[in-house]
Amino acid sequence: MNFIFSKKEIPRIAFLISGRGSNMGAILKNIKAKKLKAKPVMVFSDKADAQGLQKAKTFGVETKSFSPKEFLKFEEYEAELVKVLKDKQVEWVICAGYMRLVRKNILENYKNRIVNIHPALLPSFPGLKAQKQALDYGVRYSGCTVHLIDEGCDTGPIVLQKVVDILPDDTEETLSKRILKAEHETYSLALKKLFNGFELNNRTIIFK
Repeated sequence: MNFIFSKKEIPRIAFLISGRGSNMGAILKNIKAKKLKAKPVMVFSDKADAQGLQKAKTFGVETKSFSPKEFLKFEEYEAELVKVLKDKQVEWVICAGYMRLVRKNILENYKNRIVNIHPALLPSFPGLKAQKQALDYGVRYSGCTVHLIDEGCDTGPIVLQKVVDILPDDTEETLSKRILKAEHETYSLALKKLFNGFELNNRTIIFK
């Protein structure tokens, strides 16, 4: 059965981060510049010292942080996170360097409304160190992929991709910087397309 999301003028969004929140910052800048219509209501981190939390505060966005280590089971941690999201009436969950797999509880509560960006052209090079994987394999192109999150690791339906050339003298660091620039350009555009409404037919996203 197809999944259909109808356009809503100003969706309420929350970010999940674990580190500096680079993509989060780029999206918040676009929202502030009115290039993307969305209301950021919260930034959550599983790490209290994540740099992105301070960055969020400069944009006036509320922050929240707690760790799975504070709970007996990961399920309890995720249940509390869902409660926080629901309390803030979050409609979309935006992962921006959140270094944990999203599991059953969040997936069920935000089905087809959890978005992630990955520094490779999926389905190639999923998981960690995607830039190094691409260099080690010797491909000519890499890039970034915005996708919906499902039960797997970087396996969800693809929203948008951007190609980045791999240069002969590229290192993991230089390639990562160019891919990150592409991520900043691509993530907001992908969210804009999703927020305008879409139909999910099996794994194919059809924009309205």
